[in-house]
Amino acid sequence: MTLRRCWHELDLLCRIGVGLAPIACDLTALLRRMVGAEAAALFWLDEFGLPAGFHHEDSPDSVKDLFLNEFERLFVGEREINVFALAQRQDQRVGHLLAPEAGYFKSNTYNLLVRASGHHHSLDLRVDVNGRARAVVLLFRAANCPFSDDDAAVLLRVAPYLQRAIEISLPPDAWQGLGAQEGHLLLDGAAQRIVLMNDPALELLRNAGQRGMGWHQGAPPETPPPFVQRLLAQPDRPLHLPVPGGVLVAQMHSMRAPGPGNADLGGGAPQNLLVALSLKRPMRIDVVRRVLSLQLSPLQREIALLAGLGHARADCVSQIGVSPEALKKHLRVIFTATGTSDWDDLARALSR
Repeated sequence: MTLRRCWHELDLLCRIGVGLAPIACDLTALLRRMVGAEAAALFWLDEFGLPAGFHHEDSPDSVKDLFLNEFERLFVGEREINVFALAQRQDQRVGHLLAPEAGYFKSNTYNLLVRASGHHHSLDLRVDVNGRARAVVLLFRAANCPFSDDDAAVLLRVAPYLQRAIEISLPPDAWQGLGAQEGHLLLDGAAQRIVLMNDPALELLRNAGQRGMGWHQGAPPETPPPFVQRLLAQPDRPLHLPVPGGVLVAQMHSMRAPGPGNADLGGGAPQNLLVALSLKRPMRIDVVRRVLSLQLSPLQREIALLAGLGHARADCVSQIGVSPEALKKHLRVIFTATGTSDWDDLARALSR
């Protein structure tokens, strides 16, 4: 993949309105290729600057376990230059780890996270929106391959794209998702303990990349994840949690034992609570991938993307700036490349 193609793909992904988490896998792969790194990680932050979720391309399970469950205890401190410390900085947005102080190499961050993942050098980028840190990117290389100022300059160019992905993010229930995986948790009536869970549910929680899920080294968590309390507050509404690869939809259902005393399922206290989990993959990501697979110019791909995302043909003039006459010429090429005959046919072919 050429560097120009990488920038074009980055631009398209960051404009489809699904936020950072669902496209985290695509973004890290792109940034690793664009800068020339061995691995990449993307962290999105909560209102306190703590990592709310993340995707790391190659960290072992033991490292993920420490990061997700022991962050405040092990990785917050004077020498700990990591996603939390970088998010608190108010100065330069890139390159704090290009030449860190010697103390960094004695820190838990380096020894338990970076080195434990097989890396040595790191390159960092903080992404700010409206004066607040909203994401941090980290790239990694081995001991004999340090990053340079030129690498930092390339990574800094990425910031506006990631800012756009955050700013134009639509609510997860506003874009169509394709079912990818389902799992279930059975809780006691007070939602204080997990009674049962199936393997798909454990896999969904493990891959969610969110702190506080209770996952330890692949073992089933004993206490319900934090989002269960949000479900209890609004039990009739599904909860949408952006995660790497899509959105995790959680829905709570009351469960009562059969029998004469429980015939009316609408009354009485539930004996158990069932939480149904479903990973939905945004159709918009698939549309981008289909558009990128076409032998078209960058402008023609942008036109095709609007069709795949459900826009009207007239939107090409207002959103892309192409004239009606030029649009006709480009559409002839696009229709030929996709085997379609008109705008509606093109939209169906790309969003199938």
